[in-house]
Amino acid sequence: MRKLLLAFVLLAPPWLKKWLLRRCFGAKIGRGVRIGWFALLKGQRIEIGDYARISGFAMLQCREVLIGDYASIGGRVHVYGPATFAIGRHSVLGAETMVNVWEDVRIGDMSAIGARSMIVTHGTALPYTEGYWVKFAPVTIGDRVWVGSGVFIQPGITIGNECFVNAMSVVKRDLPDGSVAEGYPAKVVAPMARLRRTMTPAALDDAARSMLAHFAEARLRREWGLSVAIAPDGALSFRFHGRHYLVACAPSDGALPAPAGRKRVILLATRPGWSPPPDFKAALTIDLTTNRTPLPRDPIHRALEGFLRAYYSPPLEYH
Repeated sequence: MRKLLLAFVLLAPPWLKKWLLRRCFGAKIGRGVRIGWFALLKGQRIEIGDYARISGFAMLQCREVLIGDYASIGGRVHVYGPATFAIGRHSVLGAETMVNVWEDVRIGDMSAIGARSMIVTHGTALPYTEGYWVKFAPVTIGDRVWVGSGVFIQPGITIGNECFVNAMSVVKRDLPDGSVAEGYPAKVVAPMARLRRTMTPAALDDAARSMLAHFAEARLRREWGLSVAIAPDGALSFRFHGRHYLVACAPSDGALPAPAGRKRVILLATRPGWSPPPDFKAALTIDLTTNRTPLPRDPIHRALEGFLRAYYSPPLEYH
C-alpha cells in the first residue's frame, strides 16, 4: 500500500502533491511551497518551510527530510539514505546533485551547492573483510557557503561558515570558517574576505542600477522582445501586455525618479528606512537594505524578483 501511495505522489500533478504528502505522510508544508512534476519526497518526518521550491524530477528519500524557508532543490537531484537530510533557509541544492545520506547531512542557511556535485557519507567499493577501508560519517556545511559545480565532498567533512569551494574540487579535509579552497585535494588558497568588497551606500546604488540594466537586457529585451527605454539614472520604461511600467531605483540619497502618472511603478530601494512618499504609495518595492518585498503578483515584479534571486542571490523574503 505504501509503495502504491509513493507511486501516486510521484505521478500526481503539482497542485495535488502537497495534499497527498500532508494527508498520507504527515508532512508539514509551509505557505507558498512549490513542488514540480515527478518530484518525490519520502520520509518518516518531512518538513518544508515557507516558499521553498522543489523542482521536477527531484527525489528526496531519507528518514528525515527538512527543508528551510525559501530553500530551492534543483531538478533531478537525488538525496537518499536512512539518516537526516537538512537544508537551511535560502539555501540551494543545484540540479543533478547527488547526496548520500547514510549519515546525517546538514547544510546551513544561505548556502549553495553547485550543479552535479556529490556529497557522500559512506565510502567503500572493495571488501571490508579483506582489509579495505570503509567510512561512515556525517557531513556538515555551514552558513553562507558556496560550493561550486561538480565538487565531491567525502564522508566526515565539516565546511565552516562563509566559505567558497571552487568547481570540480575534492574536499578530503575540513575547511575552516572564512576560507577559499580549491583543487584535489581541496586546499585553502585565500581568505574569503579577499573576495568581498565593502558595500557603501553609493556602491549599493551602483549595484542596483547594474542589476536593473542586466534585467532590461537579458530578460526584457532578449528573452521577451520588449522595447525598453533606459533613462540616465538607470530607470526603465516599457510596455507589457498593454500596461506602461517604470522600473527604477530609489537611491540611498538624492532625488527619486519623476512621478510616473498612470504607470505601474516598481522600485529597487537602497535607502535605509525607506517609506514611499505619496506619489509612490502604490509602488511595488524590493527593499535591498532589508531584503523584503511584497509577495509578487504583478508579472514584472515577479520576473524581477526571480531574476535577482537567481542571478544575484539576495535573500529576499515576502511581507
